[in-house]
Amino acid sequence: MKNLKYFLLSIMIASLWSCDIDRDPFQDVADEVVFSDVLGVEAAALGTYAILKQNTFMRPYHFHGEFGGDNIALSGATTDHLYFMYNFQHVPNNYHLNDLWVDSYKGIINCNKIIENADRTIGPRMDHVIGEMYYLRAFFYHTLVNIWGRPYSQDPHSNLGVPIKTDVDRDNVPPRATVAQVYDLIVEDLLNAAEYMSEYNRGPNEMRIYASREAAWAYLSRVYLYMGENEKAIEFASKVIDSGKFSLLQGEAYTKYPTFVPELNQETIFACRSLKDEDDYNWYAVGGMYARIDGVGWGEMYASQPYRDLVGQYPEDLRNEFILPQYTEGTDEQGNPLMWIIYIRTTDQAEGKKMFTTYNVTKNYDTGIWSYVKDDVSLEVFTETEGEKTLYYIFENNVKTYVNLERRMLIRNGYPQYFVNKCSNQEDQPQLWSPVISRLAEMYLNRAEAYAKLGNEGAAISDINVLRQRAGIPLYNSDIEIPSGKTVFDVVMEERQMELAFEAHRRYDIFRNNLTLDRRYPGTHDRGSALMQVAPTHPRVVEYIPEPQLLAQPNLINNP
Repeated sequence: MKNLKYFLLSIMIASLWSCDIDRDPFQDVADEVVFSDVLGVEAAALGTYAILKQNTFMRPYHFHGEFGGDNIALSGATTDHLYFMYNFQHVPNNYHLNDLWVDSYKGIINCNKIIENADRTIGPRMDHVIGEMYYLRAFFYHTLVNIWGRPYSQDPHSNLGVPIKTDVDRDNVPPRATVAQVYDLIVEDLLNAAEYMSEYNRGPNEMRIYASREAAWAYLSRVYLYMGENEKAIEFASKVIDSGKFSLLQGEAYTKYPTFVPELNQETIFACRSLKDEDDYNWYAVGGMYARIDGVGWGEMYASQPYRDLVGQYPEDLRNEFILPQYTEGTDEQGNPLMWIIYIRTTDQAEGKKMFTTYNVTKNYDTGIWSYVKDDVSLEVFTETEGEKTLYYIFENNVKTYVNLERRMLIRNGYPQYFVNKCSNQEDQPQLWSPVISRLAEMYLNRAEAYAKLGNEGAAISDINVLRQRAGIPLYNSDIEIPSGKTVFDVVMEERQMELAFEAHRRYDIFRNNLTLDRRYPGTHDRGSALMQVAPTHPRVVEYIPEPQLLAQPNLINNP
C-alpha cells in the first residue's frame, strides 16, 4: 500500500460526466480553496466516481462476482487471468485482482481526502457530496472484503479481511483488519452517508448516477443480509421500496434494461454512468466476454446449462430474453430450420463431470420420425408425451436417455453459443453498458431472503411473487405450489439467481449462505485439477493477496 498515492482526476473526468464548469485546474489550486468550495469538492469527487467504470476496476469486480458462480460457462481456455477467477485455480500475481486492489485503494484515498478536508459548515449540498464519499468508501471496502476476506458467516472476528485506511497519511500502512472490523466500518460509513445525504437531492437526471440516501439504504440492506442481520436488512430494503422513488420496469421495457441510460431508468437506484462514443466499452468491455454484437466482442462466456434450465422452466419468462442462442443458417428440404438433438452426458474422466453431446437430426415427413446417424448407423429419436409436452429420448447401449430436440446452433469448442446481452447495447452501441450497483428488484430479493431466514414465509413468498409477476410466470401458492422437497428459502434463492444473473452477485450469494458451488456442468472450468464442487469453507473461496502488494507492504499476511 505504500504506492497508494492520492490524486485528483477532476479536469479529465469533468468532461466525461458532462459538467460544464469553467474554473482553474485544481492541481494548481491550494487544498484549502478546493475543499471550501462546493464546486471544487464536486469536481474532486468525480475522480472517485470515474474509478468505478474503469476497465481496471469494473472488469475484475464483475469477473469475480459472476465468473466464480454457476450462471456461466467458458467455452475455451484463455491466457487472460480472468480464467483463474473462473476455475478457482488461483495464482499469486493475478493482474486483474492487482488492478482492482490498487484502484479500490485509490478510490478510498480520494474519499478520505474529501471526508477529512471538506468544509462541513457550508450547507446541505456540501454535506451531500461528503455523504457520497462515505458511500463510495463503503462500496470499495465491501468489494475488497468480499474478495480477500472469508464470508461474514465464518468467524468474522478471527478471519482477516483487508487493511483499513481512513486517512491520507502515506506513512500509515496498516495490516489487515478482521472481516468484522471491515464490516463495522462499512456499516458506519453507509449510515453516515445516508445522514449526510438526507437534506439535499440532486436533480432527477443525476439521482441514479450519483450516490443518494436511498442508494446508501439499498447497500445497507445488502450488507446487513451478508452479516446475517436479517431484521435490519428488511428495515433498509423497506425504506427503499417505500420511498416511492423507484419502480420495476415492466414488459418489453424490462427486457431492454441494459439499453437505457441509468438516469432515465426508474428501476435503477445507482449505476456507474458510461457515455456513448467516449468511454472504452468495446472488445474488452465486460459485455464483450458474453456476446459478439455487430462484430464487437469475444463471445466466449455463455449462459450455463443449469441457469438455462432454471430460467427456461417457463418459456414465457421475460428473463429468457437476456439469453441469445446463436442459430445456424439454412433449412432442410421442407424449408424448416436445421435441427439437432443435444443432451448432457456424464463422462468417464471424472465422476459427475458432464459434457454436451450433439447429433444432427433429420425428419421423415412421411412418418414424422426423427433420426440421427452414429457410427454410420441410422438411429431413431423416440417421443412420448407428458401432459401437453412432447419428450424426446434415444437409446445408447440399451440405456434410455432423454434429449432436447432444438434448432441447430453455432458451436465453439463443442459448446453451443448461448450469448448473454445483459451487459451490452446501451444506446445501440454494441458493448456500451452502465454497470448497475443497486436496483429495486434486489430490494425485494434482500427482503424476501431475510424474511425466509426469520421464518416469515408468507412475506418472503409475497416479495418474490412481485418479481415473478413482472417476469410473467406463475405465482407461488396461488398459481402453483412450492415444489416438493424445496423450502421457501430454496425458492427465494432460485428467484434471486434468475433475477440477478450476470450482475456479479452469484458467487457471494452461494458462499455467504454456506452453500456449495456445483460446477458439474459443461464448461472449461473442468480442466486440470478441476474443482467441480467448491465448499464454502474451501481455501479457494478467497483470493491470494496480489504479489505486488505483498512486496510493497511486507506486514500483509496472505491467505492460505
